[in-house]
Amino acid sequence: RGGWQQARRDRVAELLAHHPGSWCPDQYNNPDNTTAYTPLALELASQLGHVDVLVCSVGTGGHSAGISRVLRQLYPGLRVVGVDTIGSTIFGQPARPRLMRGLGSSIHPRNVAYASFDETHWVAPSEAVWTCRRLATSHYATGGWSVGAVALVAGWLARTKPSGTRIAAVFPDGPQRYLGTVYDDEYCAAHDLLDRPPADEPDEISHPGDKEVTRWTRCATVVDPLTTGEPE
Repeated sequence: RGGWQQARRDRVAELLAHHPGSWCPDQYNNPDNTTAYTPLALELASQLGHVDVLVCSVGTGGHSAGISRVLRQLYPGLRVVGVDTIGSTIFGQPARPRLMRGLGSSIHPRNVAYASFDETHWVAPSEAVWTCRRLATSHYATGGWSVGAVALVAGWLARTKPSGTRIAAVFPDGPQRYLGTVYDDEYCAAHDLLDRPPADEPDEISHPGDKEVTRWTRCATVVDPLTTGEPE
């Protein structure tokens, strides 16, 4: 249970025990991870003036928790949408091998602020790739797996929310680290990532435990698997 992430954490614990005085930043549970995003939240508020919906990918939980905490103090009606990958356990789905990096997890970081989310979406690798490439050709600005997943969900929200709704979507990085994956045709073909574009609408489930999702899926029930029970 926990896959390579838990194995890595176990090895770090061994090293810490063998090297007194050493320190691990522990991005999964260290509250400084979330606090570090206060300046970004204030920058968003300053530049946008008002935010109705915040869309964030979720991995360690740091930036979604840190940004939403500040923005919700400023805008109590803020809705927060979390974006995860299929095969991730964060929001109560079963753990599976994951192709995407930068979002999702095989463990349950305590920096994930479950109570702050109004809904979650799971996105498949091919859907993120198509969206990344669309962004690159249409807006000349794009990024990696997390950016594609967030952009897919944010685009749907922009189409379905009332006119004038102000949506802030956080793009964690640029495309440079993904030239050998997301933007490599051979890699994408080998992993069947270019077979078909994503659907215009997500699937819907009422609870994360209803079924294992394999494509873009939305759920308005947000659960913490450590307090509600985790699917095997």
